[in-house]
Amino acid sequence: MAQRFGKGNVDRVGRLWVLHLKGTSFERGLQHGTLMRYRVRDTINFYRMLPEALAAKTAPPGSWKYRAVSKLKRKLACRFIKGRDSDALEEMRGLAVGLGMKPEHLAEVLVLGDVFQSFGVSAESRRRPGPVLPGLGCTSAVRETPGSLLFARNFDFWGAGYWDENPAILFHHPDKGKAFCSITTAGLPTSGVTAINEDGLAVAVHQHGSLDSNPKGTPIMDIAHSIVRTAGTVEEAVDVTSRFRATGGWTIVIAGGLTHKAVALEMSSVMQKPRRPQDHVLVATNRFQDDELAERELQSNLSATISDLARFERASYMAAQPRAGATRMAGILGDHFDVLAGRERSAGYTVSRITNLSSVLFSLNDKRFWVSESPAPTSKGGFVGFDLESEFGGGQSSVGRLEGGRPPTVKTTSAQDRYLDAYKEYMGSGDLNRVLMILAECAELDPAEPTFPLMEGIVRAKVGNFRGALSSVERSLTQEKVEPKKAVTLMWKARVLDLMDRREESAGVYGELAENPESTALRAKATARVEKKGFRERDLANLLIDFANGDTFE
Repeated sequence: MAQRFGKGNVDRVGRLWVLHLKGTSFERGLQHGTLMRYRVRDTINFYRMLPEALAAKTAPPGSWKYRAVSKLKRKLACRFIKGRDSDALEEMRGLAVGLGMKPEHLAEVLVLGDVFQSFGVSAESRRRPGPVLPGLGCTSAVRETPGSLLFARNFDFWGAGYWDENPAILFHHPDKGKAFCSITTAGLPTSGVTAINEDGLAVAVHQHGSLDSNPKGTPIMDIAHSIVRTAGTVEEAVDVTSRFRATGGWTIVIAGGLTHKAVALEMSSVMQKPRRPQDHVLVATNRFQDDELAERELQSNLSATISDLARFERASYMAAQPRAGATRMAGILGDHFDVLAGRERSAGYTVSRITNLSSVLFSLNDKRFWVSESPAPTSKGGFVGFDLESEFGGGQSSVGRLEGGRPPTVKTTSAQDRYLDAYKEYMGSGDLNRVLMILAECAELDPAEPTFPLMEGIVRAKVGNFRGALSSVERSLTQEKVEPKKAVTLMWKARVLDLMDRREESAGVYGELAENPESTALRAKATARVEKKGFRERDLANLLIDFANGDTFE
């Protein structure tokens, strides 16, 4: 079913769109947009309107908060377009023409991560609920051996059902600069999210929140795009990045290239700190490892922080195992083991999550890579292989399929799939009664998973069923084995008691939380907001539900 436009062409390999784009940056964007024009409009519209969609969960359209989000998004998009000259921008302009869109509208998608950075800092400075930085869950793991350099990568973000609807491999053959390949979704100019260039230098971006943010910085897509277009080694990539100042908190994992090294470049708008492999392993999630950057890091909720730490520990352990070949490294991406709970989970602090939108394994010594063709969570499926040099040379590149490690139980995957349906329902229709029905089915599939009754309790509170909410939260408390997460559940018990006008009982729970050594500063701040006046329905309406981590954004 191969199709052509100009010098570019597109073919289908399994569920993956494989595009070869040739010429100038504008021409390659034009080819991409024209070839995929009638397949990707829903995805682009979803991401373009995502900030407003999240804002609408906590504030009505027309409110100051809703207008502020929309204004910030447009401001950053216009700033990116105005007075700039970059390959990423030129590619985006050509893509906009091919898609039949205004460039400024497509730019709103390109700077989406930077919008969340800026609004997260603004929300933190006012000490008010979000939408702040969304709970993210990217995981990268690099393993060095004498004969190989393997790089496993999960990209996590909002948009299950959109990003993974048209997964795409974009092979760029530019008229100048290095050839490179972007693993993305069709229709979006995201060359820097996950990419590899002709020298075998692979790049993966992880988002953080940082108080050191500046909307006048360079969008992260532009920075990562510059790396894959110009750098052949890790050292060159670090040098390229040093010329920019980011909008906020990011980690760019860079591995391979001509020297077969690796680095996790942690950064904010004011500093950049490289982190090298230890004992031949390098892992990144969405939590800074550098102490100075970590002190200025924003966290959307306690559960996201717990998840970042647990995924880092689990991926580090798995990547360090003897004989960690391609299959075992791919197995990291689909792993369902929660190191804090000590068991396999369908909705716990695991590497495989409902927000996995793209999963890739790079074998950098021989310039091969495998991309999951599964819908979200993409980490659960088989991987289709590609040979970089053959693709850029015009030959047949297939290197066969690769399966991950030991699959989880049917109970685990079935419950996770249904939980993903609840998340999609919340993001799509917003029908909370429908969400409750699906959550009940999740609990039937996996009765031991405490995330399901906790989320059921939060949603029940939102629809006004406070007695049912209390029952659900208390059931979650009896099932929860992760000590730090118990503080989250206890917080919700106190909140529901407040909503039921049982202030004497809620005060006791607040006191218990205050005395609990496991209560972090983040949880203490959330407690302090309502401890004196109590948690009210108005507060409940301002909270955005974080399905990925089983929590809400504070």
